[in-house]
Amino acid sequence: MSKKSKVTPKLDLVFKKIFGDVRNTDILTDFLATVLEISPSEITEVEILDNEVVPDILISKFSRLDLKITINRTTSVNIEIQVLNYGNYKERTLFYWAKMYTGDLQKQEDYLNLKNTIAINVIDFNLFDCKEYHSTFKIFEEHRQELLTDKFRIDFLELRKAKECKESGSMVDKKQMWMDFLNTNAEDDETLDRLSTSSPVMQKAVAVLRKMSADEKELYEIEQREKAVRDEVSARAYERQQGITQGIENVIAKMKKSGMSDEQIQKILSIN
Repeated sequence: MSKKSKVTPKLDLVFKKIFGDVRNTDILTDFLATVLEISPSEITEVEILDNEVVPDILISKFSRLDLKITINRTTSVNIEIQVLNYGNYKERTLFYWAKMYTGDLQKQEDYLNLKNTIAINVIDFNLFDCKEYHSTFKIFEEHRQELLTDKFRIDFLELRKAKECKESGSMVDKKQMWMDFLNTNAEDDETLDRLSTSSPVMQKAVAVLRKMSADEKELYEIEQREKAVRDEVSARAYERQQGITQGIENVIAKMKKSGMSDEQIQKILSIN
């Protein structure tokens, strides 16, 4: 694998450096408007609350980008990019949505001051049993389908499905372009050249990605983060195998305790 191929926006460190840089607010605004299916002009202000990439992200399991955006009124947005599925992901994002929703409310403040809160999850694994890569969740009454509040919204963008999904319509096509951008890497010149011609904002996003791939310091940090993700995959695979082995050993011990012979056990477990 070349160094360039490791520079992909789906790697959380790269994602945060592209979309979390105050110099790239236009890129972030276009991406948000596309995902939320609104006009970029409706996003009147974007404040990036944690635009610094601290060393901890190189070894952390999760990477979030906290924002405060104004869409006709104050709205809090949290974007999380996640490569690995650690399990309980739906519950995790609901927990962080709730923390965001209640986090800014001061004592004795009116509940009306609670902000519209949106959690956007960009994930490189399949989470739902459907072919669509974009899922949007809100709170509705079960029978009347009446919206309880417009302050709750959680979106999931499943990148693996986006590779196969072909949809139509101008807004969806633009969304697909962003998915193609997130799924590509700095070595994929064919895709990057195609995306560059789609819009000035996408052209800038591609240029930022390519610039990162030519910076030795950036490449070092990206390699360290990619190594940490790879090590985590290996550790989880080892733990899984250890669990399977321990489980088999426990079953064999119980079989022996019940009086079964080694031959009978081997036949049942298909052990050669």
